[in-house]
Amino acid sequence: MRDGLILDNSARNAVPILKVPKAKIIIPTREQFNAMVAAIRRADIRAKPAGDLVELLGYSGMRLGEAINLTWGDIEWDRNSFTVTGGKRLTKNHEVRVVPIFPALRELLERLHGDATPAPTERVIPIDNAKRAIITTCQKAKLRSFMHHSLRHYFCSNAIEAGIDFKVIAGWLGHKDGGFLSPKLTATCAMPIRLRWPGG
Repeated sequence: MRDGLILDNSARNAVPILKVPKAKIIIPTREQFNAMVAAIRRADIRAKPAGDLVELLGYSGMRLGEAINLTWGDIEWDRNSFTVTGGKRLTKNHEVRVVPIFPALRELLERLHGDATPAPTERVIPIDNAKRAIITTCQKAKLRSFMHHSLRHYFCSNAIEAGIDFKVIAGWLGHKDGGFLSPKLTATCAMPIRLRWPGG
């Protein structure tokens, strides 16, 4: 076709385009999650922000890009909620959403906030990822190979176990396909666990 020898590529419709299979998401159990956080915090004082990020992801359901762009100005303490903006790159669907702050997340945020008075534009987590800490910790602790996205599913499994409506969970996650959320998550949540949801 490039050299003008043929007019059409006969293989275009005859050869199917193969999709690259996505890596299977492995969701940590409560014990594995706690063990991972504890191991990261024991590793080195420099790993503290990595432990904080892992907890934030697990307690909020945010994507990595959303979590690292969460600022103190996004936290509504009185309303017990936080706003997910995604920062300059925005969220995946370019929509802002408000998510409740559940007890485990509130404890984390209060601990990170302490007695300081951070600027509203200051990021809650000062690092961009915890990849190296997660990989190293999982290897040393002989845990499954978890990823940042595994923690988003960890949040989902807790919400499902607490009996929260799938459409509500989808809204918290920034999904518009609430109907697709149910089979997708229930198929991958091998062991749902509780994180002290309201009424749970």
